[in-house]
Amino acid sequence: MVEKPVSVGIDIGGGSTKIGLVEPDGNIIVNEILKLTEIDAPEDLLDAYINKIKSWKEQYRDFQIEAIGVGVPGHVINDHRATDICNLPFLNRFPLADYLEKNLQLPVWIENDATYAGVGEYRYGSGQQSERFLLATLGTGIGLTFIEHGRIHATGNGTLGDIGHMIIDRNLTFQCRKGCWGCIESVASGVAISRDAKQLAQKYPESYLGKVFERENRDPTVRHIIEGSFEGDPVCIGKLNETADWLGLWACNVVQIFAPHRFAFGGGWSASGQGFIDKLYQRAKSVGIEEYYNRVTFVQATKGNLAGILGAASFAFDHARNTRV
Repeated sequence: MVEKPVSVGIDIGGGSTKIGLVEPDGNIIVNEILKLTEIDAPEDLLDAYINKIKSWKEQYRDFQIEAIGVGVPGHVINDHRATDICNLPFLNRFPLADYLEKNLQLPVWIENDATYAGVGEYRYGSGQQSERFLLATLGTGIGLTFIEHGRIHATGNGTLGDIGHMIIDRNLTFQCRKGCWGCIESVASGVAISRDAKQLAQKYPESYLGKVFERENRDPTVRHIIEGSFEGDPVCIGKLNETADWLGLWACNVVQIFAPHRFAFGGGWSASGQGFIDKLYQRAKSVGIEEYYNRVTFVQATKGNLAGILGAASFAFDHARNTRV
């Protein structure tokens, strides 16, 4: 029996990791979310991945794993062998690729997690047939990927710089988790929204957020703001519109730097739907150069939380077969 080729896609997040086995055409054989919140040592984190991959080798004997792609929430260093300035500080400068290769005897390729999400969307989702494609990931942080004619662009350390830390608030009201004042992450990232949602819940106890805070005894999140806006709660609608305004201003800068034909949005806020994304477009267009907006469309990303797995696995195939672009 000829074994079918697959690769492993690993998408490392702050509190969990998405991992899957993927065929060359993008078909996902299996995927899981590993919640590893109590881990604070790189070996412990990577051993969890190693054990999962070894178990899949036994379980899926009809498939041959060719390579592993790992998306890291940070910069990429040492020729795609490690990460730095990472959302998981214990991974900084750890020989991540070497450790996985030694224990699994498989080639490993590391990219920034937003880069892999962009690859997944470009090859299998909303970016198909787009000559100039941007993907923004609106999650715990804010990331961006630019793909032109199939080629990934990076300005430094495997990323488009720290474009989530572009300064947009001239009053420098808040400081983000990385120490930057007034950047887009300080007002529109998942961390920032959780901060604001808690304050709104306490200030307006009769609002949807206030009831969530009382009922569930935990801080509301982006998801609760979206849910509340769908139910017509004015506090949630107000916060959603404010965030759309911030993100629209940021998107205007991004569009006028990269001149995309298609700009997709994924991550937590994208769950608000195309109506929310249309607000971003209208805000960006209202302050930007009109010509840019005559040739770009703002769309909702279609692969959701699977984009990172798909991109990582797809690029791993390219790397293993020496066809990477």
